Amino acid sequence: MSEVVNKVPEKDIKKEEKPEFTLKNVLLDIYNGSIALVINPQCTIITYPIIICIASILTKIVINKIPYTEIDFKTYMQQIELINKGELMYDEIYGDSGPIVYPGGFVQIYQIIKSLTDGNIKEVQLIFSYLFTISIAFTCVIYSNIINLQPWVIYLFILSKRLISIYVLRLFNDCWTTCSILGMIILLQQASSFNKSNKLITFMLCLLSADLYSISISIKMNALLYLPGFIIIVYFLLDENLIKFIITLLIIPLIQLIMGWNFLLPLYYNDEIASIIRWNYINQAFNFKRKFLYEWTVNWKFIPESIFLSNEFSSILLVLHISILLIFIFTRFLNSKIIGKSLIQLLKDIFSFKSTGSSNNNLLNDTIIGPQLIFIILSITNLIGVLFSRSLHYQFLSWYLWSIPGLLFFNFPIFISIPLWILHEWCWNVFPSTPLSSSVLIAILSLIVASTWWNFNNWFPKTQPVVEPTKKDE
Repeated sequence: MSEVVNKVPEKDIKKEEKPEFTLKNVLLDIYNGSIALVINPQCTIITYPIIICIASILTKIVINKIPYTEIDFKTYMQQIELINKGELMYDEIYGDSGPIVYPGGFVQIYQIIKSLTDGNIKEVQLIFSYLFTISIAFTCVIYSNIINLQPWVIYLFILSKRLISIYVLRLFNDCWTTCSILGMIILLQQASSFNKSNKLITFMLCLLSADLYSISISIKMNALLYLPGFIIIVYFLLDENLIKFIITLLIIPLIQLIMGWNFLLPLYYNDEIASIIRWNYINQAFNFKRKFLYEWTVNWKFIPESIFLSNEFSSILLVLHISILLIFIFTRFLNSKIIGKSLIQLLKDIFSFKSTGSSNNNLLNDTIIGPQLIFIILSITNLIGVLFSRSLHYQFLSWYLWSIPGLLFFNFPIFISIPLWILHEWCWNVFPSTPLSSSVLIAILSLIVASTWWNFNNWFPKTQPVVEPTKKDE
């Protein structure tokens, strides 16, 4: 039995008209494609592998074309040489540019570098080239969780002359801290993504993030700037389960003990000598009272040297740091739009040893928006610390530059963001720094911090409903 098929006459079928192959249309396609690669969020995913490959190639070109500049690496190797020979008294470990002032993670990393390269600068530069590329790749993974991100943001990752110099021409330990921090953020973002589907994976990822975070602290203490944001995020990722939360935090001192065990647990010495070794290490590696030289400061050159060196100035910065951080914590990080409950309810729940939070009400546990909020909270927590730092040296740029493109994206249109980026980069390339370059730097950082607080609605995607607290939570 045959089926009756209604056929439309071919003359009634309208053929899709294709544009003519003309020079004008080709140029128009190139123009539209170029614009899309700058502002179309659908094109952002294309930029990630491109930028990572360019980063790898660019660093190798820099290594081969620009002479290496010795600043601290020789000192690092001299210090490691003394440790390898058995010196454990931290105050006796010196190099040409001064004593060792970093914790055990720094020692272990540069021991590995020394064993792999025997101090051959070209080989060490190649290791830092890979480190830079990995850091860019990690940053791309973090930014891939930002909703509707435009491609222009990604291009900024490789446009800092100073940052590339810090990695492959200066070989600073700050680079290793930053890479560890980036890994920690990725783990927290993944923990957020798994929260609703697998609590065990979320818990394990939080433990691993605490591990990486502690490693970053053991390399350089600037990682402590992230601590308030880290604590808040982990607490809510674990559904406010106090037992899991405490276990996660205990990983941090445990890793410190492991990374510095030679100095904290000198097993082959009697108790008196072991105690001296231990306290020498703690006082040298975790010295919060270290003074900085005015000539190297990048951020406070518009302040007279006498004020810069005063204890009063240091105290003012500390008070401002804590004050601004608390404002963000209580008005933004713990806002009911994010945590799904009021502060009063949070305080009531905080001392319960079982889970008191609901993943459905807490946006940090939302698969879509959670990773984005984690990026913002950790970025701004760190940037507040950078803004009120006692002093910023040139290598300290690596502490926070990875986050600046994203924070600019959340706060400003492209025609404002790009000039701000250029001005910021100029501040870090003025050598030596001047009152003008320092004041511009502080102004830009202050503007970003203030705008991030003010533009709170930009933390949330326009299409994502914001969860308001229920009457029960009120």
